[in-house]
Amino acid sequence: MTEILILSSKNYENASTTNYGDCILINTGSELVIYDCGHEAHADAVIDYMAQNGFDKAKLILSHNDSDHFDGILKLLSEDKLSVIRTTLLLKYKDIILKKIDDKRKSRDSISQQILDLYDNIAQLSGAPLEDIYEHPEDLCDEVSIVGPDFDYMIETVAKRLDGREGDMMDGETEVNATSIQAKVKIGTHNLLLCGDCSFPAIDNIVRDYDAVQLPHHGKCKQAEKIFDKKSDQTYSVYIVSDNTGNTNGGSDNLITTGHRVYNTKTAGNVTINNSTFSSSAVKTGRVLGI
Repeated sequence: MTEILILSSKNYENASTTNYGDCILINTGSELVIYDCGHEAHADAVIDYMAQNGFDKAKLILSHNDSDHFDGILKLLSEDKLSVIRTTLLLKYKDIILKKIDDKRKSRDSISQQILDLYDNIAQLSGAPLEDIYEHPEDLCDEVSIVGPDFDYMIETVAKRLDGREGDMMDGETEVNATSIQAKVKIGTHNLLLCGDCSFPAIDNIVRDYDAVQLPHHGKCKQAEKIFDKKSDQTYSVYIVSDNTGNTNGGSDNLITTGHRVYNTKTAGNVTINNSTFSSSAVKTGRVLGI
């Protein structure tokens, strides 16, 4: 049965001041899928987990370009632990982006250079086993599939950033955050939505389809409140907060969780989600926080 482990930096060195970012492990029993790896300390924990659970290789989803979702990946690659990295490879869409911007001062070459400069983390992965999510829409395994962002939303958002004439925000997030890749994870008869740092409009039309949701941007209040409101009648819902952000901006410090079933790595340490998480007894035994 699939089990999710959301890594916490609670017991890491300098946990209150260092942004360790996200790292989520999806163990299906036969395969391991990693969703983001934001720090080398997370990578070390992943390597230990793989050894303990008999995994030689794992598949990885990189939700977006920011360092607190990326920085542990190079360690996993150096240890030959990844069979594939699936993310958004924007150079493949430079012509579509250029047409969307419709600025005669820009060319294919200048757009390519902008992408390489602004999405430099992903550019570092040249030579790694990369797959673009739109060219490879197939499931990573029976239990894990990529469900967003919508291609048109991604193109529009990236074009706005590369254009630069309208600022670099989209729906309350930076363009990089807004287009975070969303993944669906099957846990028995339940479904979990992993969101990275995505905007609420990117998941507005699908969030009610999930029994569990990773609250975007480490539990950022504005996004979480919209999700709570959208699912207000779905009182059985489980929410995950991966908050390993140290004293940096964002995160769950001001998030009001009263009345919601919320697991937060900042307070709980490593969080495990499995089929039993969705039982009513989970609340009674105190394993659900924020009630």
